[in-house]
Amino acid sequence: MAGMRNTILGAACLGLAGFGGISSAAAQAASDDAALVDRGAYLARAADCMPCHTGDKSKPYAGGLPFKTPFGVMYSVNITSDPQYGIGSWTFDDFKAALHNGIRKDGAYLYPAMPFDAYTGITDDDLKALWAFVRRIQPVAQPDRENELKFPFNVRLGLLAWRELFFTPVTFKPTAGKSDSWNRGAYLVEALGHCSDCHSPRNIMGAVKSKDIFTGSEVDGFYAPDIASAALAKNWTKDTLSQFLRTGSAPGKTSVFGPMAEVVHESLAYLTPGDIDAMVTYLLDSPPPKDKPAPEAASPLPHDVYVRAAKSYIDNCAPCHRDGGVGAGVAVPPLAGNPAVTAAEPYNVIMAVLGGLPAGGTYGAMPSFAGRLSDSQVADLVNYVRTSWGNGGTANATAGMVAAWRATAHVPDYGTQVASSFDCPKVGGAPGNSGPDAKVVASLTQMIQGGSRAIDKLADDYTSASGDSSPNGVVDALTAAYCPVVAASQAPDWQKYGDLRRWTLQVAAAISPRLASGTIPDVPVIWAVPAGTGLIGREPASLAAKLACPANDGKQVPKALGDAAVALLGTPKPPVSGDAAKTYATTLVQQNPKARRADVANALILAYCPAVGALPGTSIAEQNNLLNSFGQQVIGTLQLLPTPTVAAK
Repeated sequence: MAGMRNTILGAACLGLAGFGGISSAAAQAASDDAALVDRGAYLARAADCMPCHTGDKSKPYAGGLPFKTPFGVMYSVNITSDPQYGIGSWTFDDFKAALHNGIRKDGAYLYPAMPFDAYTGITDDDLKALWAFVRRIQPVAQPDRENELKFPFNVRLGLLAWRELFFTPVTFKPTAGKSDSWNRGAYLVEALGHCSDCHSPRNIMGAVKSKDIFTGSEVDGFYAPDIASAALAKNWTKDTLSQFLRTGSAPGKTSVFGPMAEVVHESLAYLTPGDIDAMVTYLLDSPPPKDKPAPEAASPLPHDVYVRAAKSYIDNCAPCHRDGGVGAGVAVPPLAGNPAVTAAEPYNVIMAVLGGLPAGGTYGAMPSFAGRLSDSQVADLVNYVRTSWGNGGTANATAGMVAAWRATAHVPDYGTQVASSFDCPKVGGAPGNSGPDAKVVASLTQMIQGGSRAIDKLADDYTSASGDSSPNGVVDALTAAYCPVVAASQAPDWQKYGDLRRWTLQVAAAISPRLASGTIPDVPVIWAVPAGTGLIGREPASLAAKLACPANDGKQVPKALGDAAVALLGTPKPPVSGDAAKTYATTLVQQNPKARRADVANALILAYCPAVGALPGTSIAEQNNLLNSFGQQVIGTLQLLPTPTVAAK
């Protein structure tokens, strides 16, 4: 069962590749106690390592054993302590990365011929014991044989798609409500023993078919039988199955032959009676298989959306952001665990996909995908990124929301047009669309000139008068209506552009909640939200509700930045003038140049809010207005500052 060589991919126990260098493994081995090494030797038996890594029996663990697969011939590698041809130059972290995550010492992806998809479940304590044993294996100076794989399977980067769709690194966790013996058996069968590698059919990409796990497969010309609990229960008892695993035969049943004989003689025969009993307990009561691979099973997205979005991520994002959204060192930021990705609103990710991001700090530039992906494709991709790899974001982006934010790109970048006069942009969008209703836009301009800045009302007025409720049409219309107001000012062109850009982003943010799939949580006070390289202010749900100041506890913004804002403001006496608010914003940015602009704005809002709340003789509405005015001034100031170092892509 466990460890049989699978003709699809093989089951090379430690499919690692050695590299030259000074032996660190040998240097560390002396510190291991004998008990740890003995335990590691036992675990290596349970994992059936030696047979898979031994082509010549006179050179154990030196590799060279061929595995015939539909993709070509693969050879197991040298895992002795030889520093040049084995893994003698490896560290424990290198070893763990290979077994737990399928990544080689040089950063290359391992082929799933090494069953890291099972070994990922091995606990850290057992990995340390295995490492204590493996690095004591006598060195054998035998170079690895080159795999004989067909194109494109000989290109390791192609494993990006395989890993993204079928692999999630996760350490084994006991199942609540099951006995210790059952959980021990699950660990031995699913992780160390990697039984599913031989006893499960595989799909066209060589991944185990989740819904058919344990249901049998061909192995080296032999058939690895169905060992799912329902099949075993028809023909086996606990006693007969235990005897078969220990000895390779059971009276009145069968005798072991083929690859399974090797598993029994080299692995199972050495396990304790307690471990054999645990394996049998689990096998006779194993749960029904999942109908989805682990990455998809963890996603809230419907199957069809998940498949489309995963393919879009693989095609467009994975070459830089890697599988699992881990990024690439200091060159490409991670998407997994990135707070800008998992924020309550998806605007930042939408704008990054549509508009790209400039280079900043150690990060390279990110291109725009607006011309490659449709609104629905962008929405699916954004929801995939926000909900994958443990990200706790909400899948609330929609095609309509993306259309609204795509329309913000209609504002030309005047900052790149040297000595040009400020002209209002031509808006309209799709071919054949003449753009917003000119008469309605003209009336909106008059309303804005008269002091109206209520975006929600202006949007509703445009929709009602024109009959155009498309998100991009609304953004275009309000942009066109506001532009003449900006053009009439005496400000320099770059400032006019910043004002128009800010307004356009505000319009997109204002109409997005009604377009979202699900809800976007309300904020109790004005709040700064990043959107690509831009910055917008989310208005509170109500300016009549009692002022509720968020705590400066490190949950909303970094604690150090919040403390710096408190120190900068001291004991402010509301109302703070617009010039003072600008000074606070620019000073805090100068003091914290690497901080995200949204965090800078929100740190100042957090620091100012308690002073407003404690102001005597003011109504709830007055307090909200004071804080809102301050927040708008701070956010507006930061919007016009040069683009900061990019914190997230």
